[in-house]
Amino acid sequence: MLDVLRMGEAEHDKDFCVLRENGHPVYLLLLVKTPSLFERDGAWQKIPPDTAVLFRPGQRHSYRADGAPYADCWMHISSPEPLLFEGFPFGEPIPLHEKRRFYALFGIIRDEYFADRPNGKTVIRALTSALLEMLSAETGAHDPLFASFLALRERIFREPAAAWNAAASARALGVSCGYFHTLYKRFFGTTFLADVIRARTELAEELLRATKEPVARIAERCGYWNVEHFIRQFRAATGVSPARWRRGV
Repeated sequence: MLDVLRMGEAEHDKDFCVLRENGHPVYLLLLVKTPSLFERDGAWQKIPPDTAVLFRPGQRHSYRADGAPYADCWMHISSPEPLLFEGFPFGEPIPLHEKRRFYALFGIIRDEYFADRPNGKTVIRALTSALLEMLSAETGAHDPLFASFLALRERIFREPAAAWNAAASARALGVSCGYFHTLYKRFFGTTFLADVIRARTELAEELLRATKEPVARIAERCGYWNVEHFIRQFRAATGVSPARWRRGV
């Protein structure tokens, strides 16, 4: 479970420079508002405004102003588990195509952080997770296939009962099955199958809560023709059987 330890917004003069050989002991997220310079492979690289960088704990980082005042939003995040999927480009600048959304969400998290409300930590965790998911999506936004994959993912959650099949989906997108799985994991940090199961489980939860239909009928409505398979996957996802879920146990 992640925790936001510190956060804020900073403005510095044109001489601002940071060099941390051993990085931070926790994750460091930067939303850089101004043109800047980041060191990569021993050379300084010009970074345009509205760029995000997420550093792993202990990851060396060096950045500075680019001859003008520097400004960013920053956040220190701790997490006992990896914060994002294995292939995420930690330490690499990520252009923010949806910059207004990022700054708006950061502002909401900042307000919750400094308000120090009783349930503030729960709210902050949820909003920060959303911010990180948005950032993960930005890593694929420049890929010409990203829009097609995003449309596919939206359809999965809109039509979970459809006969979803990875090979057929790969053919529809014009890629090999292996590359399809690689891109899906890169774009969304999860697998195609995991998303199908999640979408069906969420639909099943809704139907169990809102209807009195038998479990077998709900299984069919969620795309399962074998009720035992449905029950196994539902229990694996929720920790309880559909019947116990319905009883609120």
